[in-house]
This record gives sequence, C-alpha cells and structure tokens, in this order.
Amino acid sequence: MKLYEHQAKDLFRRFHVPVPEGRFCVSAEEATQEAARLKRPCVVKTQVLSGGRGKAGGVGFASTPEEARQVAEELLVRRIRGEESKGVLVEERLEIASEHYLSVVADPDARSPVILFCRRGGMDIEQLVGAHPEELVRIPLDPRYGFWTHRMRSALADAGVAGAWREGVISIAHRLYDLFWFVDAEVAEINPLVLLHDGRLIAADGKLSTDSSALFRHPELPRNEGTGREDRAKKYGLAFVELEGEVGILSNGAGLTMATMDQLALAGARPGNFLDCGARIVENGVADGLRLILEDPRIRVILVNIFGGGVRCDVIAEKILAVVSALGEEGALRVPVVACLQGRNGEEGRAILRENPLPNLQPAESMAAAVRMAVDLAAGP
Repeated sequence: MKLYEHQAKDLFRRFHVPVPEGRFCVSAEEATQEAARLKRPCVVKTQVLSGGRGKAGGVGFASTPEEARQVAEELLVRRIRGEESKGVLVEERLEIASEHYLSVVADPDARSPVILFCRRGGMDIEQLVGAHPEELVRIPLDPRYGFWTHRMRSALADAGVAGAWREGVISIAHRLYDLFWFVDAEVAEINPLVLLHDGRLIAADGKLSTDSSALFRHPELPRNEGTGREDRAKKYGLAFVELEGEVGILSNGAGLTMATMDQLALAGARPGNFLDCGARIVENGVADGLRLILEDPRIRVILVNIFGGGVRCDVIAEKILAVVSALGEEGALRVPVVACLQGRNGEEGRAILRENPLPNLQPAESMAAAVRMAVDLAAGP
C-alpha cells in the first residue's frame, strides 16, 4: 500500500528524519493560512499516489499567501495521470545547494533490505542512474544484524562522500532503515535528499510503500484507496501498470502482454502500459481497458493483441467492434486501434473485423504485422 507524501513525512518526523516545515491542507483557504504562518516563500504540492508530479504540473511555488491560494485552487482540481488530488502539502521553500537520492528497498532476490544512495537526485533519477551507474551506492544489509554503520561509511567514502556530510547521510539512512522495519515497508525513499547551503540535510520529498499483507499489524497506518488508473483497474479486475511510452497495449494473459511489450521495444517503440484483461476479456475487459488507456494523453496508438484459448476470437471481434464504434461515436477514440486475433476461431474473428471496417480500427493478420502497424502509426506524420 502506498502512502501519500504528507503521510510518509509524518512518519519521517516520528523517526527523526528531518523534513521541511509545513502542513497538509485540504482547501485553498487552509493553504493560504499555512503560507501566512510560514512567513516565507513556499512550495505547494498536490497529494496523489502516482509519481511524476513535477512533470505533470502537480507542484507550484508561491511567494505570498495569496499566490499560495491561487496555486492550491488550481492543484486541488487538477488530475495527475488520472488521479484526483487528496489535498496539497504546503511547505517552506528550501535554499538547496545540491540534490541526492537515498532509499531502503526490499530486495526479493537477496531476501534482505538494501540501502541505495546516489549523489544525483531529483526528477528523472532512473535515467540519471542509467547514464551514471557508477554513482549508485548499493549496500545490502543482513536483517540478522541490522544497520551496519561501518559498511555504509566505507561505501560512501569509496563514492567520494566525505566529512560531516557523509555522517549526516549515514544518520538519516539509519533512521530510514528503522522506519522501514517498523512499518513492514517495501520501499522507503527520499528523493531528493537535499543539502542546504547551511549544511543541513533534509528530506524534501518522501515515498513510503508498505506490504499490504502486513497491514493487520499496523492499525496506526492509514488505509489509502487511490483514484489513479492502476487503482481503478484493480476494481475492474484488470492487471494494469502505467508506463512511459506512446503505444497502449490491451491483451489477455500476462505472458502474451509481456511478449507484446518486448516485440514493440525490439521494433523501436515504447509501451505506454501493461494491461492484461485476463478472464474479463469476455465481459467488459475490452471497454474498461480501452477507456483506461485513452486517459493517457501520451498514447498515440492502441495495440489489441488477443489469443483465443478458452475464449473465441469471433466473440472478441464482435466486442471490439462494439466498443470501438461506441467510443468513436462518443468522440473518445482519439487514436487508431490495431487489433490482432489469433488462436481459437482466429480466422473467423479476423474476417469479422475485415468485413466490418471502422475508421479507427485496423485489423492485422499476425502479431508481427500488428506490431509493425502500431510502430508506424505511433511514429506519425
């Protein structure tokens, strides 16, 4: 279960991890009052469970209480990747000298927690680490012995982190590790961990995700139900993961969905999502899935790749025609759909699509042909 930033920072305070001064607000009036109380420039951040708020316009800055009100009014009604705001966090604006990354994560392969530290931090940390992997410090910990200060001190020294700054990182990492164990976390992350001009280290942002299976041990933790696409997909009975690409994928079966993603990547395109309809493909899986995918403005084409095993492709073809036709009439279908049907009654299903042409629907005779069509359409004019 994911926690909102303000909830994560409340727990950071309990474990003496330094955070900016500020307060969670559920209205523009509260945000105005908090900005007035701070008596300094502030940052206003929408509270959603999805990542990438900064790029999606979920963070604003204000120099006066009235500016804070205006920013809060905008953010409280703005959806971030399809997710409604649960409020805004109004905090002091920090004088930042440098940004870094620090986290404690569960490593399923090692069956132990791992501390990750990078001298670079902030937005696009994944790309930064990918470009500079040598800067990522990885410190596996044995849960039988707990936090090893000497091992982290040695690893940070090898990475060029020295002096009082190094000891400050170690101190915060130790507290973050204690919090990680206390809440049965899967991820406890600070990004960015900022170094201020006065030498202090502060968790400017916080991410905390706990093991849902262990929630019975933590009645003190909030129970969050997100409103984002991934959360709504669970309610629909769909397996959905949001990605960064331009080709939406709707398929049945995790293996086929992964294979479709691989083929797109090999052809030079980026998948925009993982979406496995599973057994719901014969119910409302096609309609619910396409609507979820279409919420992402980055999507330029949708690839529907279905294998008929227990389901009949002719039945799925009729469903695809009905849904695409309805979405077109609503004006909701803003991108082309490529459909590939293989397996049980595959030829009959493909014939139905060919004989009932729709403007935004392009049937494909094979998975390879469907991928090529999707890649060409995503590239666009």
